[in-house]
This record gives sequence, C-alpha cells and structure tokens, in this order.
Amino acid sequence: MKIILFLITGLLLTIPGSYTKKSGEYNVNIGWAMEDITPEGPVSLQGQYYERISEYVQSPLKATAMAIESTEKDGSKEQAIMIALDIVSCRDGLQDSLRSYMKGKIPGFDLNKLFLNATHTHSSFDTGLSGGYRDMLLEKLSRVASQAWENRKPGGISNELRYAVVGHNRRVEYSDGSTEMYGSTDREDFIGLEGPEDGGVDMLFCWDDKDKLTGIIMNIACPAQVTEAKYYVSADYWSEVRKYVGKRFPGEVFVYPQISAAGDISPRDLPRGYKSGEPNMWDVPGIVEIGKRLADIIDDAYSGAKNNIQREFDFKHVVKDLELPARQYSEEEYKKALAIVEKIRSGEPSDPDSPETAWNKFLKEIKDNEAIKDYGPWDNKLSDFGIVKKQEALVKQYETQHDNLYYPVEMHVLRLGNVVFATNPFELYTDYGFRITGRSRAVQTFIIQLAGGDSGGYLPTKRAVEGEGYRGYSAMVNRVGPKGGALLVEETVNTINSLWEAE
Repeated sequence: MKIILFLITGLLLTIPGSYTKKSGEYNVNIGWAMEDITPEGPVSLQGQYYERISEYVQSPLKATAMAIESTEKDGSKEQAIMIALDIVSCRDGLQDSLRSYMKGKIPGFDLNKLFLNATHTHSSFDTGLSGGYRDMLLEKLSRVASQAWENRKPGGISNELRYAVVGHNRRVEYSDGSTEMYGSTDREDFIGLEGPEDGGVDMLFCWDDKDKLTGIIMNIACPAQVTEAKYYVSADYWSEVRKYVGKRFPGEVFVYPQISAAGDISPRDLPRGYKSGEPNMWDVPGIVEIGKRLADIIDDAYSGAKNNIQREFDFKHVVKDLELPARQYSEEEYKKALAIVEKIRSGEPSDPDSPETAWNKFLKEIKDNEAIKDYGPWDNKLSDFGIVKKQEALVKQYETQHDNLYYPVEMHVLRLGNVVFATNPFELYTDYGFRITGRSRAVQTFIIQLAGGDSGGYLPTKRAVEGEGYRGYSAMVNRVGPKGGALLVEETVNTINSLWEAE
C-alpha cells in the first residue's frame, strides 16, 4: 500500500500545472509599469518660497503605476490604477486632466478609479499648467497607466510591518506657548516637540503565480524631503530604495512609494542635531542612510512575506466625494494680520529692486546662510518676508471665506485582503494618522497623503492651531483646520470599517 501511494503521489506531481498553487485560486490580477518623468535641461525646483534652478540630476524622477483587477464569481469586477510620482504635489487639476486625456485609452476601465499620489520631494518640477511640463506629464502618465493595465497577471500579496527611523517631528515648542517649524532646540526655553512621530513601515509584497516577487508597496510617515533645499533634481531617499531592490532581486521588481500622515514630520532629528555623527539629512549622505535603513527592513521582512502569500483575497475599491468644512478665521485674527502686513509693507522702499525690501533681504539671508552653514534650513520663516507672506495669505483667505465654506475632497479606500489603503490630499499631521489606524478594522492601514487630487496643503491638529503665541509656518493658514480634520478621520474610519461589515 505504501508503494502504491508513493507512485500515485509521484504521478500527480508530474502532471503539468498540478499543485502550482499552494492554496486557493488567484482571483486578482496585478500589473506594474514605470516611466522616467525627469525633464530635460535645467528645472525650476519646487517646494520653497525662492526659486532654485537645477544644475544636474542627482537621481531620476519616476512615475510608478500599479493596476489591480478582480473578477467575482457573479461576474462583477473591481479595479484600480494607482500612480506614485516623484513630485512635490499635484497642481491645477492634474488628476482630472489625466482622466480626460485617457478617455477611451483603456476600454472597460472606470477612470474614476485611477488616482495619483506624490512623494513630496522638493527636488522636482512644477506640475501646474504654468510649469511647462504638463503635456510631457500627461503623455507619460497615460502610458504608464496603460502599460500597468496591459501587464496585469494573476498575483498574490503578503503584508508585513517593520520599524525604521526615518521621520522626526519638526515642530519645536517653547515655554511661552509658541511653536516653530525647524526651531532651535538649544534655547533655554525649549520644552519639547509638539507632536509624535511614526516609525512604522507598512509593506505589501506582490507576487506572480510562480511566487516571484513583482513589487513592494512601502508606506512611510516621512516626506521624501532630505534634499529639499539643494540645487539638483532628486527622487530623494526613494532612489536609494530602488537601487537596492534592483540589486537584491533578479528581474524587474517595482517599488511603489507612499507617504503616510506626515505633515509635521521631516527626516531630521532636531534635538540631537549632528552631535552624534548622523549623516547630513539635508544632502545625499542622508538619502543614502535612509535607503540603507529601509533596505534592512526589506531584507528582514522578505522571507516571512514569501511564506505567507495570499492567492485569493478580497479586493474592494470605494471612491467617495467629501465636503470638509473650510478653516474659518475670526475678525480679530484678520485685523491682527492686516496690521502686521501694513506695518511691514509700509516700511519697505517703493523700488522693488531695492535690497531693503522684505523679499530681497530674505533672498540675501538665504545666500549668506548657504555660504556659511553646512545644514539647513537656509531660509528664515521668521524674517519680515516669511511673516508677511503668511499674514497676507490669512487676509486673503478671510476676505473670501464666506464664499468658500467647504473644501471638496476625493477619497479612495481600497481593501486588499486584510489591509487597507486610504487616501487624502493633505500634508496630514501624524496624529490624524494614528486616529485612523487605531480605529481601523484592517490588520494594517496604509494612509496615503497628497493623493486623490490637488494638494490641500497642511492639515494641522487642534493642538497645533490653538496654542499660544506664534504657531509656526505650517499651522497658521490652512484650507482645512482641525474641525475638517476630525470629519476626515470619521469619514475615513467609517468607510474603511464598512468594507468589513459582512464579517
């Protein structure tokens, strides 16, 4: 009997196609593609008040697309195309323009289920209509989306969570109640950092039907902002992750970058500074170091991911239009801002080319700092120009706020097995991310900021907005404030958890 069983087992193993799946049938197709979106020649780099013209390309900018499609037993289909871009943000309706551009290019695909997300590198080009790159961008994004869709094949997934030091809170608090972004921590009145930081790195490994790795989604609570004030084009730390993955795994394996809730985060440990020999987190040594840290956790997670592949899993994609209450300013705040603007502007010379204007003094200070300082920031948000810029924005917003009571948001929530992706268009403060993750029924919650449409700017917390004194650059003037943030959390959590209602 043992001999007969042995022979039968051996015969079954030799039948082509037998037992190629360890468990379950593949019900989801996954496709990948990538395009180089680096402009030719010098580029006006975005992300600062002042202009920086690139002198060279430190690392190429990429658009990475992932297409997902499932067919249920009743014949119904679910689908998505996600595209991550090495840019500061989407501007002037880029996502809507792409959808219009792609009409008819992917038969059977609902273009409302395509969305973009930005890595927030400050070493990239202007995606707006006036930037000069819109035609190039639409052509390449259309191509990468179409290629990812054409490349879809049966695939599996496995989720992993590891921890790496990448981001740190950048809002420094003082004993008088004021807060500064990148404030000095060696002052006697320094009392701590305003908010938390998130060292978790959520990963989704994707596989083909031969258990070969095809791509890794990495979700990190830190913008790709090491090189934010340099004079070269750079994909920042994601370029180092791509290099590592290209060397580590045979064939083409894609890295899909996502930035989690990180509006109050940067790659810099402000209290420690560089006393302990940390690499320069304002230049290339910093992106190399972060790349190594992320490479280590990919290595650590890989074997577990490979042994835990889900071949059949739920895939659902919900698109929801929200109307968040816009941030409103009081008459008192308006009058105070107006007085500051009038005081600074009235003291300026009438000649805009005079070195004594707030703007020209701001630029000179930057150049002086670049010549003598090894580390940024080189610009001064507490200079006359830094102050008046925000106060003028507050005045303008107050004068139009009664006509703009709500801020429209397109939110995408995708369930893949026991994990979920949830988008928002903001630079979302980290506390909001914790609130969503803590209440989510998913095993892992991938929050994707600067996604699903044009950037909504910073979305600060109540703690950031309502403190005493100066509130810092990122919490002073915002399209949406804490009230809208609370509603965003509720809508996101409710939508996520509705995808588990049947269970």
